[in-house]
Amino acid sequence: MNATVAPLVAGHESPAALVVRWVDRTIVGISTVLAIGTLAVMFLSLMAEVIVRYLTNQGMGWPTEMPNILFPWLVMGGVVLAAQRGQHIAVTALNGILGRGGNRLLLVAHQLLIAAAFFYLAWVGLDVIEITGSETYPVTGITAQWAYLALIYGFVGLGTTALTTLVRVLQADDPLSVRVHHVEEDL
Repeated sequence: MNATVAPLVAGHESPAALVVRWVDRTIVGISTVLAIGTLAVMFLSLMAEVIVRYLTNQGMGWPTEMPNILFPWLVMGGVVLAAQRGQHIAVTALNGILGRGGNRLLLVAHQLLIAAAFFYLAWVGLDVIEITGSETYPVTGITAQWAYLALIYGFVGLGTTALTTLVRVLQADDPLSVRVHHVEEDL
């Protein structure tokens, strides 16, 4: 059993732990599909553009718009995945000085700040989505809203990850063990 989620009874997890695990797995699944899917679509569309251009000396046009539309999704999917795995750069100077209780308090405050900031950015981002609705890509006719919607996804994903991390920090025996990624978990 992972040390980041404390069981109430040996072999049984608390309802909060089950919800957190389900939310985290859902976020990881969606982010993985977004990252891999957008990378594949961008690669295939640009490869098709190169092949058509080589064979006909003319481009199709729409593949050149795909990176503008899809790259933000790739980036935000990766950012959310990194947050889920605890792989963002962290400054840990205070962690050595603080005890377990101090680290727990620091991490709780940190997660609350992160959640508030990213949910606020998602809320403000809705105004950006509204503004960008009139901008369309000339060949595909897709509005710029699709690219900017990636920011909203990322902000909500990061805010939700902060909330699930908060629950994990409150339940963990060692708050510093939360979101510590071990390579052997991938094997």
